[in-house]
Amino acid sequence: MANELEFDSNYSKLCNQAHAQLVWCEKVFCNPEDIKYKSLVEYDTRKRDGTYYKIRKASYLLLLFVGDKGIMFSTLRTPDTKNINNFCGKEGSWFDILIKDGKDCAK
Repeated sequence: MANELEFDSNYSKLCNQAHAQLVWCEKVFCNPEDIKYKSLVEYDTRKRDGTYYKIRKASYLLLLFVGDKGIMFSTLRTPDTKNINNFCGKEGSWFDILIKDGKDCAK
């Protein structure tokens, strides 16, 4: 089974990339109001329609990917057992990007 990177919606950061290579995985404590994370959270959670995915003050896995067009993007994921198993230790691996709402990134 191929590695999959699933998103609930179409995010601007994906830039119409279909596959991405994981280059970094690190557990961080993210406070969206902290200046240290404010820009990251805005970038990471902005959907193409201008709305944002709600991030709360909590621990996350910060994942950095380089997509098949050479464009880097991040994603914050809950550090549950499933995500730790899916991502941690898989740096260098390729993932298929899946968007649950079915909207193409180019639209």
